[in-house]
Amino acid sequence: MTPASNSAYPTDVRAALLASARAELLEYGAGGLSLRAMATRAGVSRATPKWHFGNRAGLLTALAVEGFAQLGEALGAAAEGSTDPAARFTALGRAYMDFGLGNPELFDLMFRSTELDRDDPTLIRAHRESFSILVDTATGAPEGMRAGTGDVPLLAWAAAHGLVLLVHGGALQTLTGLTTPDDASALAHRLADTFTGLIQTSG
Repeated sequence: MTPASNSAYPTDVRAALLASARAELLEYGAGGLSLRAMATRAGVSRATPKWHFGNRAGLLTALAVEGFAQLGEALGAAAEGSTDPAARFTALGRAYMDFGLGNPELFDLMFRSTELDRDDPTLIRAHRESFSILVDTATGAPEGMRAGTGDVPLLAWAAAHGLVLLVHGGALQTLTGLTTPDDASALAHRLADTFTGLIQTSG
């Protein structure tokens, strides 16, 4: 593939590079991404990504920021359906897993500390904002559900995140004998519901 002609040069180069990075991510995974390939796909010179993002980690960090923003939107939409804390936790857990299971390459990149600039303030803010809906839900929960500062949202996040990783890695399928990704996903959702029920009981 050769870079596009000047007449086809993208008007929003930064957005074009991020779209190119996402396409490369879907095809090759985080470990297979290169600035040269992303520039070529976007139709810009090989030096352009460095101008906008500094280096490979900078571009991937910007892509991860987009991922956390999308995750935050998904969680926010899921939380709007109910004011009951237990129901909200169920909805949030399902939304988190839907995002992770539906976007495996992006989800993997978002938590790859070796690939990203973890000190980037925009990344830190995006990560915290995506998690804030869990904190808000726990804050409004009954006393028993929010015992311990931050414990409930952290446990809820750990449970949902861990289930996504178990499905991604095939461990859940191997342990249970499930043969299809859909069956594994369905089981992961049921386990998340069970966890929410345990939180509700403890309250």
